[in-house]
Amino acid sequence: MAEERNDDMFDEEDDDTIVLVDEEGNETEFEHIATLDYDNEWYILLQPVVLDEDMDEDEVIVFKIGTDSEGNDLFVPVDDEKVLDGVFKVYMEEVEACGDDCDCCDHDCDHHHRGGKKD
Repeated sequence: MAEERNDDMFDEEDDDTIVLVDEEGNETEFEHIATLDYDNEWYILLQPVVLDEDMDEDEVIVFKIGTDSEGNDLFVPVDDEKVLDGVFKVYMEEVEACGDDCDCCDHDCDHHHRGGKKD
């Protein structure tokens, strides 16, 4: 997959599924897991609907959300282990804060998130 994603290159299928199109025109459908603020940057956690053979069921891909010169969102895959660990920590804090009653983790709650699915 290409290193950058442009918001012109993804279509929302429903609330939890998006399709990213890489620079070569290849489409990949993803489940939206979370959108989080970490270290004053925004990140989106996505999981392919059809997992690659080398991916575990609970594995996700983390993209940093940036913008190009025209103001369009870019989805840039994150490889930095420190950033991945930090984003994962924020995600786990969100999940733990939700308990069993949260919509952001397939439950039902009414608390506010820093950047998760529900505000």
